[in-house]
Amino acid sequence: MKKILRIFLACTMLFALAGCSGGGATTSQTSETESAVSETLSQPEEGGTESTVQTNETGETDSGESGVLVAYFSWSGNTEMVANLIAQQTGGDLFEITPANPYTDDYDTLLDIARQEQAEDARPELANTVENWDSYDVVFVGYPNWWSDAPMAVYTFLEAYDFTGKTLIPFNTSSSGGFGRSLDGVAQSAPGAEILEGLALTENELDDASSRVSAWLSGLGLSR
Repeated sequence: MKKILRIFLACTMLFALAGCSGGGATTSQTSETESAVSETLSQPEEGGTESTVQTNETGETDSGESGVLVAYFSWSGNTEMVANLIAQQTGGDLFEITPANPYTDDYDTLLDIARQEQAEDARPELANTVENWDSYDVVFVGYPNWWSDAPMAVYTFLEAYDFTGKTLIPFNTSSSGGFGRSLDGVAQSAPGAEILEGLALTENELDDASSRVSAWLSGLGLSR
């Protein structure tokens, strides 16, 4: 209502100045009037605040306004692609689980590292944290299948936050192994969470990932 009043007053000022000039307002007067109208329309309403969007260290949206967070670890890009589909279809915020010391790009070396971390039950340090954690009610957590388990960095993420009262939904990509034994580890690392049915996609199913994600989210009642 206040914004409408400001617009009315601005227009009244415009017509008044034009009338005072007898229809021959100078270019300077017209410019000043248009500037005043523009300034009036651009000012926020009294007591209001400008809308801001926070981002985390990776530059991803992290506002918490949707109440949905899509956290993921991805090495090849497959899990990241699925995470983006989930975020698009739920309106959720993306968060990449990023180790402080990035994993190697060499696949064979990566397998050795993954196996060693599992043997040691390691918890690799992460490079970033979630802003506004308390504002999220639903947290999707995605990861690839490494030796029938989640990458240990995923457990670092899960154990860094309090999942009490939150809904946790896992998703996974793999060549063929699905979740493997990771669901037990996820449940143990996020006590207090209500864990819903997850989605596991193999490489052969990724071409149809959008429709599969859509059907899964619809079944959970979480699609927009």
